[in-house]
Amino acid sequence: MSRSRIIVTVAVVLWIAHIALSLTVGAQSPGPILSDVLQLVLGGFLVVALLLAAKRSEGIARAFWHLAAVAYCFWMVAQGLGVYNDIAKTEVVTWLANLLFCFWFAPLAMALFLDPEYEGNIDVIVTLDFVQAVLVCITAYLYFFYLPKSMASAQLAHEVWAPYFGGYAMVALAFVLRAVFAHSRDVRVLFGSFGLFLSLSGCIDALSYYGPGRYFKTGQWFDILWSALLVIPILIAEAWKQSEAPVIPLEPPRRQKRLYAEMLYLIYPVLVLMMSLRIAHDHLALGALMLVLSFLCSSMRLLVTQSRLFVAKERLRREAAHDSLTELWNHKAIMEILERELLRAERDQQPVGVIMADVDHFKVVNDARGHAAGDAVLRIIAGGIAAMVRPYDSVGRYGGEEFLIIAPGCGLTETWELAERVRTHVANCSIMAGGRAVHVTLSLGVATGQSATDFEKVLGGADSAMYRAKAGGRNRVEPGLSRSADASRATTATAERDFWL
Repeated sequence: MSRSRIIVTVAVVLWIAHIALSLTVGAQSPGPILSDVLQLVLGGFLVVALLLAAKRSEGIARAFWHLAAVAYCFWMVAQGLGVYNDIAKTEVVTWLANLLFCFWFAPLAMALFLDPEYEGNIDVIVTLDFVQAVLVCITAYLYFFYLPKSMASAQLAHEVWAPYFGGYAMVALAFVLRAVFAHSRDVRVLFGSFGLFLSLSGCIDALSYYGPGRYFKTGQWFDILWSALLVIPILIAEAWKQSEAPVIPLEPPRRQKRLYAEMLYLIYPVLVLMMSLRIAHDHLALGALMLVLSFLCSSMRLLVTQSRLFVAKERLRREAAHDSLTELWNHKAIMEILERELLRAERDQQPVGVIMADVDHFKVVNDARGHAAGDAVLRIIAGGIAAMVRPYDSVGRYGGEEFLIIAPGCGLTETWELAERVRTHVANCSIMAGGRAVHVTLSLGVATGQSATDFEKVLGGADSAMYRAKAGGRNRVEPGLSRSADASRATTATAERDFWL
């Protein structure tokens, strides 16, 4: 027998035991405390059942079951405080138990913010907004209903439950509507079943305060209904079986936030501030606590927003300057780097080495193995080139299968040696593409410049030298020509480029 079925069997046995206890002992001692203990044990089995359901799930379903488990952990804390109250009743414990019993479902309500198209993740900003909204509810609870009454009273005033049940009904309705309009079968099952369950739970709770339950004491038959509310989610969790794989898009969804939506968030801390000032008039520490919690939520939200803006700015800056395939500098960025290095070389009277590299027979790789394999080869070559240069050298994708290397402070000899190291490394690389080994080589041309006016010359020299390397048999390094030779061979270089392309 599986663990889930064992949990269901034990839960049903405990519920039957609770029925027998209510019918035989009832509200007489030790009936009330035994009734609360049985419900606490049932809550523990329910949390385990929810975690097992989460273990069998993926995506939004797993997040849903985790949130449900957290919600019932809140309920168990409240029930544990209730058991403590049965033994040694205190005012503070009564207050905390009532508060947790009122808001135990808050983590479960966060499931409404789950996005099925993004791995079931909950946005941090939405979570902080929800926590701030819960603080508004708790502050209103304290301001309107509890603090004006005597702390010595064990029962809350009945008028507190009218807005409470209204909010509870709205959460249940939201679950049902989410199920009705969902396209996913799993989402319909999850939110539909729990929407109906929350509706039933709200009706039973309402009967306990406005119906016959108000005349019964702990341990009597009405407690059996509350125990049933613990068995039902266990049965739902046991019957759950995910039928759809989670949808994972290639890119995160773009969320369009308008200014008014951000301004609405400011209502939460303002409401907490206004009510906390009145609460602090009678209970300074409690009012200060609510203000501090609201301030922490607001500060965390601001920090998260600023962090996201910084990350987005850095990502945009990187995307604007880097090649998406190889993660090297793109054509525009590497040209700007070359121009900047030539200006620095002119100021410092130091040469700048430039290497133009082209992958030999790359078209053959694309035609024989496919473009995906060709992209993989380019990424590996780019990583190999970047690994061979110095930390302050720059490597960029010049275009297609061509790469440009800029080596500050290198004369023609040092640039040639660097190019030879790159050539040897790539030639000795073992590259796998399309399930088979691919042997690739580079043809490289080197040139040097010492001023900003050498920009075109140094690029042309390295490019011409690269095509001479191809003409000379490929997999080799050719040095650039002198300034006079460049002028005399310009036409020939153009013809060579047209031939090899």
